[in-house]
Amino acid sequence: MKINKTLDCAGLFCPMPLVKTKLEMEDMRPGQVIEVTADDPGFEKDLPAWCNMAGEEFLEIKKEGTILKGYVRKK
Repeated sequence: MKINKTLDCAGLFCPMPLVKTKLEMEDMRPGQVIEVTADDPGFEKDLPAWCNMAGEEFLEIKKEGTILKGYVRKK
């Protein structure tokens, strides 16, 4: 998977990782992928729910210790 943009949201808690993801995605073209890094435990459930609501394509969440990496493709 080609990552077009990365966003570090470590240290931020709900709803800020989603707010920042939405703002970053506004400048992306359809088909581009963003990688969002967060350490808020709620991010694992919040990101797929937000993608469903916003009409973006949720790809996956990877866990690396306490860090979560979420991947979303712009529709």
